[in-house]
Amino acid sequence: MLGLKSATDPEWTKTALSNEGALLHDHAHLERKAAGNALTLVGQLPDHAPEILEVVHEELEHFERVCGLLEKRNLPLGPDTGNPYVKQLTEVGGRRRLLDRLLKMGLVEARSFERFSLLAAAASGDLTELYRDLQESEAGHHVLFVKLAYSKFPRDVVQKRWDELATAEAEIVANTPWGPRIH
Repeated sequence: MLGLKSATDPEWTKTALSNEGALLHDHAHLERKAAGNALTLVGQLPDHAPEILEVVHEELEHFERVCGLLEKRNLPLGPDTGNPYVKQLTEVGGRRRLLDRLLKMGLVEARSFERFSLLAAAASGDLTELYRDLQESEAGHHVLFVKLAYSKFPRDVVQKRWDELATAEAEIVANTPWGPRIH
């Protein structure tokens, strides 16, 4: 589970898939924001720009792909209504901004991998293909962000902070009501 401290109940997929339009809308905005967050990292870690830019490109490709599915269903992208999981995780206090940014991004990618795996098994048609295709990419992004944290901070500091943030993330997951959204 890529270091997550909790597992999503597979029953979550029924609620997530109950409104494909809302699910895709949420997913599109998550991909857009993931690309923006990764692009911000380029300025903070210029020596790792090529590998981070690869993530930016992948996230933008995911955004474009999800927008294509919205268009196929004659649904507008619409405004970003926010995501309670990401909002709460972002608000978890941090002592080291870069370390927390990297680890929180790693947690989101790990949770996305887990959720995409569940959706790929429960969805049908083009959604099955979408979520199956995106799983590997999310796992790779998780690995990169954690690897970058280890490259910039002492191992014990990273491990301690990962444990703290993963615990907070599990509590957020447990307390966030299910809905037609990725997180």
